[in-house]
Amino acid sequence: MSLTTAFWLNRDELVQSFQNAIIQGMVATWSRCASRRVAPQEPDFVAGLVVDSTPQICDALESVLSPRHISVSVSAVFCHQTPQVTFGACQRASCELGDILFAYVHTPRSGPPIRNAILFQAKASAKQPYRIHGGEMDQLRLYADWPDFEYVRSPPLTGRRRSVTPKAPHSGAQYLLIDNRPPWEPMSGLLGVPNTYPVGCCMPDESLFDHGHLASELFALLIFRAGRPFEDKPAALPKEDWSQVVWDLLEAGMKKVFNRKNSGMRGIPRAGSGPLRLMDGLSFNRASSPLSWNTAAEILGWHDARFIYGRDNDTPPHNREGGGDEEEPEGGVSIVLIETSERESEG
Repeated sequence: MSLTTAFWLNRDELVQSFQNAIIQGMVATWSRCASRRVAPQEPDFVAGLVVDSTPQICDALESVLSPRHISVSVSAVFCHQTPQVTFGACQRASCELGDILFAYVHTPRSGPPIRNAILFQAKASAKQPYRIHGGEMDQLRLYADWPDFEYVRSPPLTGRRRSVTPKAPHSGAQYLLIDNRPPWEPMSGLLGVPNTYPVGCCMPDESLFDHGHLASELFALLIFRAGRPFEDKPAALPKEDWSQVVWDLLEAGMKKVFNRKNSGMRGIPRAGSGPLRLMDGLSFNRASSPLSWNTAAEILGWHDARFIYGRDNDTPPHNREGGGDEEEPEGGVSIVLIETSERESEG
């Protein structure tokens, strides 16, 4: 049975599980913020998706794919400060590149891996439509027109230029419209009422209308009916196009989680434990087989990837003692990297 067939036969189960996971992440966000007596903002909701939703998403994928001998790995990393970029028509000094990247890589039984990704900019509002205005227009121009841009104040990417083509909107860069009504409000998307949902997906426009909910968009990402494919790292490097942007973000996120874990910072600051910056680099990492973490290994190296996924008894690699020999990036888009593999399991 092919991977796509396995996904389609279990579509309803997977989408409902993804939806439950997203609701769980949003509820956890409200609980975490209530303990600090603050209302959640966009970064809080993103942290909830990364920290609290991904374990259940991983469970759902494993339950469907493991019986079919398809291995699964998930690495989700929360990044507090996002990369800043500037371009010729930018009204302000810079704007965010995005808030969260969902990337999917599948290694078939034979042939090269295939890759897909969606970069989201989050907006927290119950309004429909949500109207882009003021300082948000630079972000819209970036996603709608893709002018050549340069990273600023985002080491180690600072000064590097990217040119995404075509210069037009695509489903690899979208907005997340997060329902910011609390779970005790009757109309909140967190209550699971039919035809409602907590997080919608929108194509770039001055008026954001969601075309579906995040759970269904994640399913579409897995079957390559949403998102935008990206090339392998060697092919992406000289082009400085969409594929290289995806690799920029994956590398920043994976290196951040390695440095955090290698320095002994593993705990999750739950209720009442401080601002979001304390969660920077916090991650969820799980793999059913080492064969499914090829992308992580390509970024970090095989031994460091084993450390991330807990296959070396949490012993830091000898060549990365003391938090690493490279300067940790100051910012990065939060990432959710899903990898699957049909190669023979190591058992």
